[in-house]
Amino acid sequence: MASKEPFRITDPETMRALAHPLRQRIMVELNVREHARAVDLAKALREPANSISFHLRVLARHHFIEEAPELAKDKRDRVWRPLVERFLVDGNVGHEEQMLDPILRWVRDEFLRDRSAPGAKDDFHEGMASGAFLTREEAEQMTAEIVAVLENWWDRTGAAKRADPDDPERRYYQILYTIGPRDLAGEPEPGA
Repeated sequence: MASKEPFRITDPETMRALAHPLRQRIMVELNVREHARAVDLAKALREPANSISFHLRVLARHHFIEEAPELAKDKRDRVWRPLVERFLVDGNVGHEEQMLDPILRWVRDEFLRDRSAPGAKDDFHEGMASGAFLTREEAEQMTAEIVAVLENWWDRTGAAKRADPDDPERRYYQILYTIGPRDLAGEPEPGA
């Protein structure tokens, strides 16, 4: 099972390795399944097995995953397990935009989604921007509480996904959390 301690990304090569969208999807799937072969991941992610194998090797080279030979059927069988569940980026290491830009576009699209359009109610979508007047200690306490809730849901839904990995009703929902002081006075006016 992957470490609950966040993996610290401190160099641009490691950041670039994780910034690839398919590698992120592989990491999510591996963390849910706890171990898998390239062919299992290819089926789950609807990608060619040779492409998955390539990305698995890149993730292994950067210590996000490792082989699990004790789970293999024979010497040719390659089973992979995650080493990382969460990560933190130490400062500006480079290539952050490759990872953040798609997420930020998704957030923008979620906030601007036309909830009255046909088919809009087929999936649950919710977005909220909020704030609070916190001391640093309160911000740290709030973060710990939010992280505990997110971990609880990850554990619960991960167990359900492992029990039925091909359940078409169980889809990956993105959850984005960030907290930090914001100086609204220093921001430009919209359209300026």
